Amino acid sequence: KETPMPTNQQASKRAVMESTTSMFQRATEKASTDSEELNPALVAAASAAASTLPNPHQAESELLRQLRKRKAMSDAQKKANAESLGVIIADMKVGKRAGRQSSSPAGQILFDDDGRGFTADKGITAELASVHRSKLSGKRLNIFSTVSEHDAVESSEPTLWDVDFAHQLTLSTNQMPLSGFEEMIQWTKEDKLWAYPINNEAGLEEEASVPFHEHIFLEKHLEEGFPDKGPVRHFMELVVGGLSRNPYLSVQHKKEHIAWFREYFHQKEDVLKEADNFLN
Repeated sequence: KETPMPTNQQASKRAVMESTTSMFQRATEKASTDSEELNPALVAAASAAASTLPNPHQAESELLRQLRKRKAMSDAQKKANAESLGVIIADMKVGKRAGRQSSSPAGQILFDDDGRGFTADKGITAELASVHRSKLSGKRLNIFSTVSEHDAVESSEPTLWDVDFAHQLTLSTNQMPLSGFEEMIQWTKEDKLWAYPINNEAGLEEEASVPFHEHIFLEKHLEEGFPDKGPVRHFMELVVGGLSRNPYLSVQHKKEHIAWFREYFHQKEDVLKEADNFLN
């Protein structure tokens, strides 16, 4: 007995099923050569989600570009945190001072105000023993004007204008640091070095009021604007899983990352509905 030939409807349904099953296989094979910097499973999911759109190559490029953008931000933050103090100290220039030489020749007789002379090679003990005078015993030259107690109180605290003038003067001179310590102080002011005491959450003060679970449980942001199943849902689950394990992005950045994909797929909503109806 001859078997009946399949109808056009059965052939069309079989072709759709084969296209759906091979969609993930092609995306997985392409993920190995598409990008080495992203997770292959994430690249495969992006390719599968883009294959449901009218222009799959452009859609895949846009999705991968957004993923690389957030990965670049995370890598930059990770690289900044990994910079060690030893690498910075290795680039310091150590200056050497020339030995101080005596300006007066040996054996020269030095004289004080009292007329009593001594030689320079007798040492500090002989010098102190021969000098018996007070610092205030000399005659005043009246070079400086006398300062009253009221003037001293007023000039003890610098005004806001004095602080601003000192800051502007420091910026205008732009003097080179005289030692490695001054260079490290300057780098600390420029946020190139950690400020002591060390705080691992420096620069993330606004994250102090954010609960920890907001960084981890991000699946609730997929309840609105994303389909319940399909390649797009699988792709977004991988994206959310990667964001929950990323310690270098704030909660606000993670929400913006998810919102970008929500807006992107919302613009392609008509195409996704047509593709879903065709597959069903």
